[in-house]
Amino acid sequence: MIFELANCGFFLVIKVFYGKLVMGIYLGGVRLNRVDRTYRDKLRILLILYFFSEEIGADSEEVDDQYKKVFRSEVRIQKIDFLMRYPDYLSFELLELLEEDDSRINKEEIKEEIKSIFENNEPEIRRDDMLRYFFGAYEEIDHIIAFLVSTGFIVYKSKKNAAGREYDKIYYLTQNGIAKIENQILKHIDKTKWYGERCKLIKKYFGNLTGTELKVRQYTHEEYRLTPINEYIKGVQENVKNKYYSIYGEEI
Repeated sequence: MIFELANCGFFLVIKVFYGKLVMGIYLGGVRLNRVDRTYRDKLRILLILYFFSEEIGADSEEVDDQYKKVFRSEVRIQKIDFLMRYPDYLSFELLELLEEDDSRINKEEIKEEIKSIFENNEPEIRRDDMLRYFFGAYEEIDHIIAFLVSTGFIVYKSKKNAAGREYDKIYYLTQNGIAKIENQILKHIDKTKWYGERCKLIKKYFGNLTGTELKVRQYTHEEYRLTPINEYIKGVQENVKNKYYSIYGEEI
């Protein structure tokens, strides 16, 4: 299935390979020699920006008509992305919510979500390892943001300090970009449904948290916290199974 993303001769090709979403860039019908996962990453980051961004109100200071939604903080992108890429950590976080405030959370709903994640072997099939850096799970996304800007999906703004380092990063979704996401990507590409549903699940239970708050939660995991710098973060499948059994009295 092929969609033209911009009037620049580029086409995003999405196909399924052993249950995983694989994308490639074609130019003039010839596939460019790039790593497939970089295009999967672009789609995932785009959908995170779409599902977790906030509507811009008419009284907002963001007066440009092309700005329809806004997402603030790269840290928040990275920490949401981690939950997307590690279904076992997401499962553990959901179980933690039950212990923090059992009355607020639907215990049976959490049970079914986690059972589905493990029955579909997502901690193995869907896991997409991230390296641990000084501030936790991190992957450089500047090239992804540049691509989304170049194809008209988003407008990116930031400030720079005296040392030239960027901060206060803000990502605006454009009207044209939202239309492409809703009318093309989500509507016509079946395999993006998993990404959309997973974004909705994470947003339902953790969407009110800032990037820093998500980072603090993730650092409570010993496997995460003790992973050496520049090494891949280890999974917590056994921890999930043990906690699930202690809460529900049955195995997954």
